[in-house]
Amino acid sequence: MGPIKPDQRDPINSIPPAFTYDHRAVEARWQSIWQQTQLYEVDLATTAQPFYNLMMFPYPSAEGLHVGNVYAFTGADIYGRFMAMQGKAVFEPMGFDAFGIHSENFAIKQGIHPRELTARNVKRFRETQLQRIGNRFCWNQEIQTTDPAYYKWTQWIFLQLFKAGLAVRKKAAVNWCPSCKTVLADEQVISSECERCNTVVIQRELEQWFFKITQYAQRLLDNLEQLDWSEKVKTAQRNWIGRDEVDGKVQYHLRDWLISRQRYWGPPIPIIYCDRCGTVPVPEEQLPVQLPETENWLPQGTGNSPLADIPEFVNTTCPGCGGAARRETDVSDNFLDSAWYFLRYPSSDRVDVPFDPVITAKWLPVDMYIGGAEHSVLHLLYSRFITMVLYDLGHIPFEEPFRRFRAHGLLTKQGGKMSKSKGNVVNPDG
Repeated sequence: MGPIKPDQRDPINSIPPAFTYDHRAVEARWQSIWQQTQLYEVDLATTAQPFYNLMMFPYPSAEGLHVGNVYAFTGADIYGRFMAMQGKAVFEPMGFDAFGIHSENFAIKQGIHPRELTARNVKRFRETQLQRIGNRFCWNQEIQTTDPAYYKWTQWIFLQLFKAGLAVRKKAAVNWCPSCKTVLADEQVISSECERCNTVVIQRELEQWFFKITQYAQRLLDNLEQLDWSEKVKTAQRNWIGRDEVDGKVQYHLRDWLISRQRYWGPPIPIIYCDRCGTVPVPEEQLPVQLPETENWLPQGTGNSPLADIPEFVNTTCPGCGGAARRETDVSDNFLDSAWYFLRYPSSDRVDVPFDPVITAKWLPVDMYIGGAEHSVLHLLYSRFITMVLYDLGHIPFEEPFRRFRAHGLLTKQGGKMSKSKGNVVNPDG
């Protein structure tokens, strides 16, 4: 056999030694093209074969995403790309769960107003991290829970439950975190400690707003049988609902969902108190009740929100009799913000309704939902409850939000789950 001619040489081994693959340049070029051509945007109204591929949206509560977030988002995106190869029109939106104790505690730690810090963090999450990992995110439908255009409808949902008798204010012994200086739902107390800061929780007697999730206990339990979900998550929900029969009487471990928070960074609860008319809902046409600007936003620990010290916010007019009245000064827990966000994504451009009925019927329920199993008895249970209520009230045509749910695994470091709150994260930038 004669000598190998130049065009017969192994193309891999013949690559010049100086050749290098500059992934930053290549990815930046193609991602720019994807953004310019809006390759991953979806015509939600007209496209055929819809497939809603959803991943849990992040808290912009620290200096950025860590590699655990990227790991979860990448796995979900791979599945979305697989479905696109099957001919599906894949809708893969992204947004920011930016209200709540998580974001506010980080702002306290940094000594920066949560409004300023959240805006800064969201920009970093979006522009220097999420847009660089190459996922097929549909940015035209982005949502942020701190946007009045979003929390207007969070408040609207509260009003629907209030009018249906499912939102009640009552005095009760509640979980109080002395460090976070607010009440916590039962689901946010792990082994008698605050799930966020690990402070031992104490009991206080306070008047608070509750959602009557207990009225849905058996239905939440029964419906698990028909869900294509991770068995581990379904078992966690069964155990938390905790049906028990004692001497022929059915009882449940589940307690009503405590949604009041005595903090600043959240949507004001849309209720007015009048000495003549009693407890009055804010009229829907007056929504949103906007969170007021203030420099005195630190939690007080008195049982009252910092909003209680803003007279121009507290003092208002009763929509019933026109007399002097007072606004509710608690804000709602951020788990209410995230209990319906999947409904808002496809209709985020609508200012007149929370979710377009035609678009919602076409794209919902979510086809595939991927997220952390740690949300089994928090976000996932609350989302199911809110969806059932909206179904019962005739607002949506389905009672379960997620057709399929799969929990992703965990990345660990130093023997523990990688978490911003534990300070053991690895930054994916580079």
